[in-house]
Amino acid sequence: MDLINCKECGKLFSSSGQKVCPDCRQSEEEKFQLVKEYLWENPNSTVKKVSAETGVEEELIIKFMREERLASEGLVVDYSLKCKRCGTEIKSGLFCKSCRTKMISDFNQSDDPAEERKSKSEKMFLKDRFKRNK
Repeated sequence: MDLINCKECGKLFSSSGQKVCPDCRQSEEEKFQLVKEYLWENPNSTVKKVSAETGVEEELIIKFMREERLASEGLVVDYSLKCKRCGTEIKSGLFCKSCRTKMISDFNQSDDPAEERKSKSEKMFLKDRFKRNK
């Protein structure tokens, strides 16, 4: 566990991978529940209206959508989320479906040749090392 400063409030805390302290995480969760309840009672509200009525910042509501914690089905999106890779409009998350599929296939394809090259180079290194010792 590392000691880091909270990204939100700057307080020093012991982190096991999180970037925000437990207090800020709890506060964010309470805001999420508030937005979720508001949308349940008032479907098809805009982000600006939800923000004005609940007091939750628009950026935080957008963050909930990017994290796919908040579905855009009950929310009229008065701005557009864009795919971080190609710029296509999306409803939630960071990447559109086609970019996700492409990145997964690229990752899977590039995984095997790298291991083969590494194992071949390790064998050569060990072989050369044993030759030097003789």
